[in-house]
Amino acid sequence: MNKGLTLVELLVSIAIFGILTTSLIGIFTSAMDAQASVLQNQEIINQASYAVEYMDRSIRMALRDDATSANGACTGVLNDNYGISANSIQFLTYDTVDGVYKCKRFYLDGNILKEQKSLNMTSASFQAGVEIASSEIKFNSLVFTVSGDDYGIAQPIVTITMDVQYNSSRRLNPIPGMVLQTSISQRNLNVSE
Repeated sequence: MNKGLTLVELLVSIAIFGILTTSLIGIFTSAMDAQASVLQNQEIINQASYAVEYMDRSIRMALRDDATSANGACTGVLNDNYGISANSIQFLTYDTVDGVYKCKRFYLDGNILKEQKSLNMTSASFQAGVEIASSEIKFNSLVFTVSGDDYGIAQPIVTITMDVQYNSSRRLNPIPGMVLQTSISQRNLNVSE
């Protein structure tokens, strides 16, 4: 009696093996994409949290740009705490290294979040911008909104809204990203004397 395999049995077993292999490769690829997505989302959260906390510390310590400080030369408006323009904010804040107040600016340069520091209390002497977050993160938008920046009336609150996306060569569909928003109140009280 001959105990070999027929051609049909051999083809069926090869087909079953091919289907199982293809299924396992698909499951493995899906698991790798899911892991990459989780890691990219975690990197977005880490970088965006750092950027918000970094900006928060400076924005909280803002000083009113009045006649006793820079006379409006930092914010552009006398007695305002913050100067806002498209994708940027500038204000007077305490420089712990030099022990004096200086003009500082946070802004978007393309899709990169940057900080500029002035040599003094005016916006005329800004130094070159320095990146705050990693280049793996792309900032699609950065919006600063200030409420209550009225002289002697209210305490200003700055709301930061940013649309952040992962910027990598490994593209996932959809590309990981998120919109973050936080509000910051100024520590220096604005009370009229």
